[in-house]
Amino acid sequence: MEILAGIFHHGVIVDDLEAAMARFGETMGCTWTPVRTFNPMPVWNTNGEQLEAKLRVVYSHQGPLRMELIESEPGSAYDAMRALGPSHLGVWVDSVADSAAAMLADGWELVLGGAPADQGHGAIAYLSKPGSLVIELVARAITPMMEEWWAATA
Repeated sequence: MEILAGIFHHGVIVDDLEAAMARFGETMGCTWTPVRTFNPMPVWNTNGEQLEAKLRVVYSHQGPLRMELIESEPGSAYDAMRALGPSHLGVWVDSVADSAAAMLADGWELVLGGAPADQGHGAIAYLSKPGSLVIELVARAITPMMEEWWAATA
């Protein structure tokens, strides 16, 4: 599997979403989609436990490689992501379940999924491997929803 073949975003976990939007907007010359709040967003960890993520998320309008900024409430499920570093790469895949299985067989570890493993992780799964970036697998099926968000203005 060529992990980077479907790369479409670089996600960064930030402490203050508005400050990060101003900083990245100024330095990178980008504008932002409306902020979406996910509170709570259910996610599952590698042990199959359901956790809650409390997030505010925004994307750059500019692409094809978009910036994603994520403000995660301390003490929520995304602490596991933050522990691995502030950033990840998001890639489109036809099947999150199949791509995750291939990566797991290659020594990657599940960090968080959008559904339990026995349900194919849902539309997203974050995986890590020592010495590598965190990769977010995103189901290509949600492309229309994402494109609508990216086109929206505040």
